[in-house]
Amino acid sequence: MLKKPATWHGRHDVPWLVAFALPAFLIVVAVQFYPLAYSALLSVQEWSLTESQTPQGFVGLDNFRHELGDSTFQRSVRNSVLITGGAVILEMLLGVCLAYMTMGSSWRMRAVRTILIVPMVIAPVAAGTLWRILLNSRAGLVNHLLSLIGVKGPEWLASPDWAIVSVIMLDTWQWTPFVLLVAGAAIASIPTDLLEVAAIDGASRWRTFLHIELPLLMPLLLLTLVFRMLESLLSLDSIYSLTFGGPGFSTYTMTFYIYTQGLRNFNFGAAAASSWMFMLFASLSIWLVFWFQRRDW
Repeated sequence: MLKKPATWHGRHDVPWLVAFALPAFLIVVAVQFYPLAYSALLSVQEWSLTESQTPQGFVGLDNFRHELGDSTFQRSVRNSVLITGGAVILEMLLGVCLAYMTMGSSWRMRAVRTILIVPMVIAPVAAGTLWRILLNSRAGLVNHLLSLIGVKGPEWLASPDWAIVSVIMLDTWQWTPFVLLVAGAAIASIPTDLLEVAAIDGASRWRTFLHIELPLLMPLLLLTLVFRMLESLLSLDSIYSLTFGGPGFSTYTMTFYIYTQGLRNFNFGAAAASSWMFMLFASLSIWLVFWFQRRDW
């Protein structure tokens, strides 16, 4: 005789669900919410560890006003927009193109994909150090290769403009493979029936991509865009090892600025205020992406 399948007992199971979920919830509160609340408290206090071992008093929104008026903070915001925008756009375009170029199950395509994802598994500090050696203006491999074709290489890490380009190049090199993997999996999941019907109807390859494949890929690509934007905005270790924010303040990003305020200048009030403004900036950026996704184009 077949047993009756287990059923949901409704409210009788609620106490058990609460009992099992409560420990995990308390851990999340302790690990996430308490530091956020404490940083919010610090953001409205004056506390420089070089002057006092305890907070020096309530200052309201003065920390926020001071940071917003700081030219270095303003430059770090601009740099974050430039680096994240430039790198993420390149990564999305190159990742999707490489995904189409390396489609297939042959051993050659598998080998190519394996080689292409190697940069993604390198630690960011090691990647930054490697690129600092490659971009050395005197003995670096990049300028040496450029000299072989008669081009004088720029001062990659000594020029403010080229230093920004160097950071974008590093981020693009390391994280394009992530987009390649995600886009490749998404492309492989597209039903072949749709593509065959489009080909029978006489649609060109470009029109098939625009009107069939791209709409199907868009939700996953937008999610990938969110992940890459967050990762790029939070990037610190690669910039630390490649340029250390230099030359001058030319490659300061918001995360590097917060690190400098908190762990080099020991100005915890200013660092906390900058952290909250960074969180607002990142949240707004992600909201814009999801708003774009919800639009009925």
